[in-house]
Amino acid sequence: MPGKSSPPPRVTPSRVSPARGSSARGNSSASAAANGHRSAAALTAKMAAPSPRQTMAVRAAPGKGGAKPEHKILFQKYFKSVGPRTYAVQLKQANNGNHYLVFTEGKRDIATNEVRKTRLFVYSEDFTAYFRLLHETAQFIKTHPVPEEIKLRRHRYWAKKEAEAATAAREAAERQAAAAAAKPIHPQKVTAPAKTTAKKSGRGR
Repeated sequence: MPGKSSPPPRVTPSRVSPARGSSARGNSSASAAANGHRSAAALTAKMAAPSPRQTMAVRAAPGKGGAKPEHKILFQKYFKSVGPRTYAVQLKQANNGNHYLVFTEGKRDIATNEVRKTRLFVYSEDFTAYFRLLHETAQFIKTHPVPEEIKLRRHRYWAKKEAEAATAAREAAERQAAAAAAKPIHPQKVTAPAKTTAKKSGRGR
C-alpha cells in the first residue's frame, strides 16, 4: 500500500562466533607458519646434502686419474754407517716441476730384521737457507772435533758389536746345519702291485 514502509530484510547471524573465527584464523596462520618453517628446513637440508651426482664425483675423484706417477729421481747417493744404519739422499722432481730433497735414515732391527725408516723433506724454496745451515754446522764441527779418546772408544764399541753379530750368524748357521743333519731320512716305502686272483664260483659243483 502506498505510504507503508517495507520491513527490513532479516540478517541471519553467522554460525561462527567472532572469537571462534579469530581462533580459527590464528590456528590456520600458525599451521601455515609451521609448514613454512618445515619446508624451509627441508629445503636447507636438501641444499646442504650432496646430490647423487656430487657424491659420485667425490667418490670417483681419488681414482679418477688412477695411481699417481712416481716422482722423477734426478740424483741419489747413500752410504752404510758403521752400525746398523744406512743414510741416503735423493733429489726428486715433483709433478709440478719443483725440486725437493729426501733424506732417509734406515735402521735395521736385529731382533725382527725389520728396517725402520725416518725421512726428512726439504723443498727448493728452502735450499739456500738449509745448505747455509749445514755449512755453518760443518764449520763448527771442523773447529770443534770429537776428542780422540771418544773416537777410540766408539771404534772399540762397534768392533765388538760386529764381532758379536758375526759370531751369532755363524752359530745360527751351525745350528741350522746340525738340525738338517739330525733330521731322520725315512726311506720311501715301495708298495708291490696287488695280485688279482680269480675267484671260483661253487654254484656248478
